[in-house]
Amino acid sequence: MVKRKTKQNKKITVNTDEWFRLDNAATLYSLISSPKNTCMFRLEAGLTTIINVTVLQKSLETIISRFPYYRVNLQPGFFWHFWNSNPEVPHVEADTPAPCEEMAITKNNTFPFRVRAHGNRIAVEFHHSISDGYGALVFLKTLLSQYFQLKGIKGPLWQNVLKPGELPDPAEYEDAYKKHCRHFVPSPPKDPQVFSLPFKTDFSIPDIRTTGTISLKQLLPKVKKLNISLTDFLAALLLETFQDIVYTIPFAKRKNKMKPLRILVPVNLRNIYSSKTMRNFTLYVNPQIDPRLGKYSFNDILKNVFHYMKSSVNPKNISMQIKRNVRAELHPLLRATPLLLKKILLRVVSLFMYAQTNNAVLSNLGRVEFPAAVSEHVTDVQFILPPGRGVKICLTLTSFQDTLYLNFLRGHREPEIEKRFFRKLASLGIRVTILDSQKGYTHGHL
Repeated sequence: MVKRKTKQNKKITVNTDEWFRLDNAATLYSLISSPKNTCMFRLEAGLTTIINVTVLQKSLETIISRFPYYRVNLQPGFFWHFWNSNPEVPHVEADTPAPCEEMAITKNNTFPFRVRAHGNRIAVEFHHSISDGYGALVFLKTLLSQYFQLKGIKGPLWQNVLKPGELPDPAEYEDAYKKHCRHFVPSPPKDPQVFSLPFKTDFSIPDIRTTGTISLKQLLPKVKKLNISLTDFLAALLLETFQDIVYTIPFAKRKNKMKPLRILVPVNLRNIYSSKTMRNFTLYVNPQIDPRLGKYSFNDILKNVFHYMKSSVNPKNISMQIKRNVRAELHPLLRATPLLLKKILLRVVSLFMYAQTNNAVLSNLGRVEFPAAVSEHVTDVQFILPPGRGVKICLTLTSFQDTLYLNFLRGHREPEIEKRFFRKLASLGIRVTILDSQKGYTHGHL
């Protein structure tokens, strides 16, 4: 692990010649990453003015020392990858139309993240081996605050933001999975395979993005009347969308292939375990319906999702997932397997565990808040997650000021899922604006 000198104020200094182990989730992501499954995700912010790339580069150089656990390079050992401190300086890159392209994270001096810019948009793209959406958002907040400080913006810039010059808290480094693992609890039950939706991933094209926006003042009162969360509501709507697609298939073709429909929903475990880690600390719950039991009404799906989420998002149930994942990493046979064989084995296992047991990912980053002096110069904040290998589509959500941003990313050509989903919202009296994902202007309404 990285050597730390703990002082009275609980701050640390980091030896830049040291290395440290990957966290439990990072171990998997580092092994399964490939051109068809990049394990990247993206956070982007639109600004009110064109970006000064020179100032942005200086801001990046200023803040990187505040995040020593991101100033690293992934190195292969004989059995496992490990993080090595990276003495280089990250550089701002020109953005491209294709988000979350593959990153050669094991190449010497390559950082496991990149900062991109184009016009008035700033994006940070992280490899999931280094952190999750929470860590990337904290990084983006610090980057923007530093950028606007160098631009001479006056006012509060650092409220609830990690500030350059501060030394990291030791808790920011921790592998929270191992810290909170209860080795005596049972493993969770295995999820059966899901119904395969009739869309074939086309690896010859980049992932296709569709962005919608909804006024929270319009949406939240409707959700509140149902006494459920926004995530539960949209998960239920997505499951109903999948059910509608299943029932477009002739009965003779679907009758012997009927299986559950399931969505993978990430959960930020820092809200459960009060962790300060800036590395990965996310696991998943999987709301589902089973069309073999008959067709569900939307109210039936809402109740199903609501009760499932209430019973699943708690320390007792999450502890079973943590135990299963940590136990797998510590298994003597896996530990003794050379790294190359681990990659082959875990790519196959992960394809079954995630792609064949989930139809989609729905990830809600939540409400994004910046210091007041920053917020007035930001127009939007969006979160992008590629579907990866096997999973048909990803839906990501961010809330900024009065707007909910919904981003679909799919690897197949047919836009059937998002079209049906947005039309369902419109049928409920919820106005949706569809944006051009490349240019950010209004494309139409539903």
